[in-house]
Amino acid sequence: MILGAEQVALDMTQQVVASVAMMIATTVAVRIGARPLGELIRRRERHYIQVLGGSLLMTVKPRTVTVMSFTLMALLAFVGYLITGSVYGAFAGLAFGMLLPTVFIKHLREKRLKKLNDQLVGGIQTLSSGVRAGLNLVQALELVAKDSPSPIKQEFAHLVREYEFGIGLEDAMSNAAARIGSGDFGLLFAALLTHRERGGNLGETLDKICDAIREIQRLEHRVDSLTAQGRATARFLGAMPAVVLAIVYFIVDPKGVEAMFVSTAGKIILAAIVVLNILGFLWIRKIMDIDI
Repeated sequence: MILGAEQVALDMTQQVVASVAMMIATTVAVRIGARPLGELIRRRERHYIQVLGGSLLMTVKPRTVTVMSFTLMALLAFVGYLITGSVYGAFAGLAFGMLLPTVFIKHLREKRLKKLNDQLVGGIQTLSSGVRAGLNLVQALELVAKDSPSPIKQEFAHLVREYEFGIGLEDAMSNAAARIGSGDFGLLFAALLTHRERGGNLGETLDKICDAIREIQRLEHRVDSLTAQGRATARFLGAMPAVVLAIVYFIVDPKGVEAMFVSTAGKIILAAIVVLNILGFLWIRKIMDIDI
């Protein structure tokens, strides 16, 4: 009985020591990781400010996006753990939740930029028509902001609003070029800045810019048509390993596929397949990404 009581006391002492050690380790980890994590969050929020408030002209608060991102990461980590029943699934869900907001915002930015580039020729023609009708440059910009479709309407309205708030027109156009991040818009605003410095016939200048941008966009569309097959091949090749794995699991050898997810060698093979598949997909996309 005495030995049993001593054993119980020893076990309780070990549990207390382990709990204290765990608490100390957790506290130290939190104190060490708090500053880098806070800096990472602030850096991401500055990026959200630049992209959401600048490129996308949205009024979403960066902290709201941060909270939604952490919530999504926790949810996907929990789902990954439930599906796989292991910590690896939780980490996979966490990584996916970490990348998803960035990919989504990038998609929104690219989609908006494509619309802006498609509407640019019409916007320049509106500018040229306004100038030829006797309007000055600011009034012609207001005409574009009033009569053009979104999102080019929003961009020119923002430019005019900055000018009305006291920013110089040259600085407002430079800000617009940096905010949009398009070479075609950069060409337009550079030509307008040069015209304000040196003068000349603004209507003819706008017509020449319109013709040049129309030709550039024609070439870009031609390149997109020629590389469409390569991009489709990249998508098919990227999805092929998962399709083949599903076919083998449901039709050929289910136990063999299950063994790959259980054994150490199988996990290493799966990790190598994923890494090589991603590298191959990015390589093909890089080859197909032709800059005129």
